[in-house]
Amino acid sequence: MGRPTTEDALRLTSHILKSARELFFEHGFDGASADMIAEQARISKRTLYARFGSKARVFEAVILDEIDTQLRALEPSGSDEPDIGSRLGVIADRLLEWLLTPRIASMERVVIAQAVRFPALAANIHDFGYQRAVQWVASILAHADAKGELSLADPVFAAEQFVTLVVVAPMRRAALGLSPPAYDEAARDRISRGIDLFLDGCRPRQEGGCST
Repeated sequence: MGRPTTEDALRLTSHILKSARELFFEHGFDGASADMIAEQARISKRTLYARFGSKARVFEAVILDEIDTQLRALEPSGSDEPDIGSRLGVIADRLLEWLLTPRIASMERVVIAQAVRFPALAANIHDFGYQRAVQWVASILAHADAKGELSLADPVFAAEQFVTLVVVAPMRRAALGLSPPAYDEAARDRISRGIDLFLDGCRPRQEGGCST
C-alpha cells in the first residue's frame, strides 16, 4: 500500500482525537483506557501509542484540539455594533454559546480533575484558550479607550477581568453543576448585567477612570 500521505496521517489523527474525546468527556481520564480508545477508533493500541506515545498525550491533544478548533471558528473579524456594550456582547455571545453546553461542562470537569496531574496542560489551556480570548477583548477595549468611550490605564488587565467575570465564571458554575450548562435567557440576562457592571467601572469620569 506504500507510506500514508500527509493527508492520510492528519485524517487518522483527527479520527483518533474524535474517538478519544467522546470517551474522555464521558468517562474521565482514568475511566477511559487506551484499549477503549483504540477500540472506539478501530485501530490497534500499537498504532495509538506509535502516534501519541501515551494516553496522557492523547488526553492533552484532545483538549487542546477542542479549544483550538472552536476558537479559530469563533475568532471575531470585527463588529459593526455602534457601542462598546454591544461589541462586548457579541464576543461574549460567541464564546458562551460554545462554552455553556453539556459537552464543554464535561470537558471542564475532566480538566479540573486532572490539573494537578498535568500542570503543563493547565498552563497550555491558559495560554492557548484564556489568553486568546483576553487578546480579543483587549483589542476591543483599547479601541474604545482611544475613542473616549472608556478610560483604561491597562486594556489587557481590564480584558482579563472581563473574561473572568463574564466568561470563566459562568463556565465554572456550569462545570460544578451550580447552574445548567445552557446559554438560555436566564444566562443571557446574567451576562448582560455583568457587562453593564464591568462598563460602569470603566467609563470616563471627571477624576480618572477605571483603575484597570
